[in-house]
Amino acid sequence: MSTGKEPNRLLAEVMQQAGVSNKGLAARVRELAARDGETISADHVSVRRWLDGTSPKAATQYYIALALGSKLGRPVAPEEIGFNGSLQAVGVDTTAQGAEYPADSGIAVDLLGKLTSADLEDQPTLIGSTWSSSATPGIITGYLFSDTLHVPDSSELLRSGGPAAQAIRSTAAHFMDLDFHYGGGHVRKLLLFYFKSEIAPLLRQSHPEHVRRELFSAAAEVAQLLGWSAYDSGRHGAAQRYFVQGLKLAREANDPVIGGRLLSNLSHQANYLGKHADAVQFARAAQSATLGKATPAVASMFLAMEARALASGGHVKEFTRVLSQAEQLFDRHSPDDEPEWVRYFNAEELAGEAAHGFRDLGMADETRLFAERAVSAAGTPPRTRAFIGMVSAAGALTNGDLDEAVALAMDAVDLAGPLQSSRYTRYLTDFYDSVNRAHARHPLTARLAERILQQYPNLTLGSAVLLSRVA
Repeated sequence: MSTGKEPNRLLAEVMQQAGVSNKGLAARVRELAARDGETISADHVSVRRWLDGTSPKAATQYYIALALGSKLGRPVAPEEIGFNGSLQAVGVDTTAQGAEYPADSGIAVDLLGKLTSADLEDQPTLIGSTWSSSATPGIITGYLFSDTLHVPDSSELLRSGGPAAQAIRSTAAHFMDLDFHYGGGHVRKLLLFYFKSEIAPLLRQSHPEHVRRELFSAAAEVAQLLGWSAYDSGRHGAAQRYFVQGLKLAREANDPVIGGRLLSNLSHQANYLGKHADAVQFARAAQSATLGKATPAVASMFLAMEARALASGGHVKEFTRVLSQAEQLFDRHSPDDEPEWVRYFNAEELAGEAAHGFRDLGMADETRLFAERAVSAAGTPPRTRAFIGMVSAAGALTNGDLDEAVALAMDAVDLAGPLQSSRYTRYLTDFYDSVNRAHARHPLTARLAERILQQYPNLTLGSAVLLSRVA
């Protein structure tokens, strides 16, 4: 440790904002470090030295920032508390094994507790984590073959469960509605705190078997929503871990349909990240896990995930075959006989999946046709309309119609409004890059860039933006 010459007034100011004493800060630093398997011998005397200008070791700085951030409910940068900012590589990733399918449900609950805590605290090691492709075979075989899955009858699949499980499901449905309208970034913090403070403690308690199964099933639904909101926020390592640990909760609940839903989400994420072979395998695993148990709409959704992955991999014949199967199954569904969670997957949603597939295959006319079918004037949320608008724009660009493509894209930007979704901003940047490569000096390219940056000023776009601004 080296002694500074000046008192650390920045640290004192943030401590005052957080309402924490010297003794309280020291205790929180020790607690967070112990949670990660680290030992930091901090006490009120240590804090007085920090305030006097002594600079602690990098690991201690990391936990000071983490402790103050947890009190303030926001990330605290090292510079904000008078340190040098070299903390990003410090800290243990206590959730790294979360990408592996666990052998025991208790491990899954503990990992989900650690995940939600680390996510709330914006721990650098979790934020920087990425998708693990090597985990895919173990996840699938672990879920499908590690133990015997109880096959519930239809009344079990559709029942509401006890009061606690029903309260969890109702809360999850509310969060899911907010996610649909505003993006995963809008609900993420609320959802994390809800799981950490309300659900995880319930799962650690003893319950009668039927109550336990219902609680784990409801918790698996929230885990999949946690994964989806992390995915939508660009935290891909965290998202994969939520989905995988949620799979263990679904297995503990003997709920194959929610398990299939989580496998389907993994397929969606893998496809987005360019892991098309993984995406196909996850979608097929979802179908295998629910064979003879899934309702027509659920089975159709799982087939649609496989179709999208096949399209991304350039498999035209297989894509059209699987998409046709999905359409045929969907035609047999009855909304009143479907689980509540899948009722969002309507004819428009299925058409939207098809539009994405045709876009990825470069089939412009089919993209336009299915994109038009994907939007209902009354029922399609603005978030979904914005995504489909960008798919339509990509189809028009493939067809060589720059005017229409840019007009559709700008309409989608306006429609999205305050949407907090890293997936959506990637749609924008990917589309802009395509326009810029083909029409770098066209006035419409500059107009498109200006419109995107008006709504998303922190995005980084290509050189045509700079040229237009100089001009």
